[in-house]
Amino acid sequence: MAGNTIQVLYHGYMEIDRDLLIANPNTFLTQSNRESSKVLCQAPSFTYLIRSPDGKTMLYDATIHKNWEQEWLPEWKELANWKHSEEEMFENTLKQQKLGPEDIDYVLLSHLHVDHAGNARIFATTDTELLVHDDEFTDAAAREADGNFFLRVDYDIPGANYSLLPGDTEIMKGVRAISLPGHTAGTMGVFVETERSGNIIITSDACYMKDSYELEAGSPISANLEIWKRSMKKLKMFARAHNATVLFGHDHSVCHEGHTPINDETQIRRDRLYD
Repeated sequence: MAGNTIQVLYHGYMEIDRDLLIANPNTFLTQSNRESSKVLCQAPSFTYLIRSPDGKTMLYDATIHKNWEQEWLPEWKELANWKHSEEEMFENTLKQQKLGPEDIDYVLLSHLHVDHAGNARIFATTDTELLVHDDEFTDAAAREADGNFFLRVDYDIPGANYSLLPGDTEIMKGVRAISLPGHTAGTMGVFVETERSGNIIITSDACYMKDSYELEAGSPISANLEIWKRSMKKLKMFARAHNATVLFGHDHSVCHEGHTPINDETQIRRDRLYD
C-alpha cells in the first residue's frame, strides 16, 4: 500500500536475563543476583507510529509509564530495570513527532503487560480507539490482583474508548492486526504494507528476538508455550506468503546496527523510518 509509513520510536531499554526471554533455566539474573556465568541483556522498548496515506495515525503499543518505579511490583523491578533518558519517555517521543494523545486515531495494544500498555491511560480523555484482542481484555478483566506482569491501572481505565478485536482485523488500508496468542491470551502482531520497504510484520512479544524466531525458542514468561509455538508457525508462514520483513519485539537491531550493548554504542538511530 503506497503511502503507509512506520516510525520506530525508542524508549530506552530494560536490563534482563536473556535466558528469561528465549529459554527456561532454573534461575534468572535479577538486579541483586548476578551470577558470573550469566549475562544481562539490554532489551530495548519500542513503540511504532504508523501513518496511512489518508492521514490516519496509529500507535502500536504504549511502552512503560513514567510512574513505573512506584507502580511495579518489587519482583518485577528485580527482574527488569528500565533505563531511559527524559527524551525517550513516551509522551516526549510523541512531542518530537509534533503529536499529542489527541492526534492519534488508534492505539493497537499488542497485549496488556506493563511494558507495552503502560501509557494507554493517557488516551482516556481523547477520541482515540484503544484496540485490544477480546481474549486479552477478558483475561485481564478477570484478574483479581496485579501479577504476571499485568497491572490493573494500565488497562482498567475510566473513560477509555476500547474496541475489542476478535482476531485478525484490518484497521487501516494495508494495516492489519494479526492474532498471535501464547505469550498472553490475546497477543497481537501487526502487518503493514509500505511502498519502498515492502511488507513489514511487527511481532511485539509474540517473538522477542531474532533467535526466538529462528530457533523457535519460547520464553518462560509465556502463558502457554504450546499455543505460542502454533502462533510462531503461523507467523513464519504468513511472513513467507507476503515476503515480509519481521521486526522482533525486544531486539535492538530494529532501530540500530551492531550487537554490542546499547549503552556502549556511539549512535542509536532513534527514528528509523520504514516507508
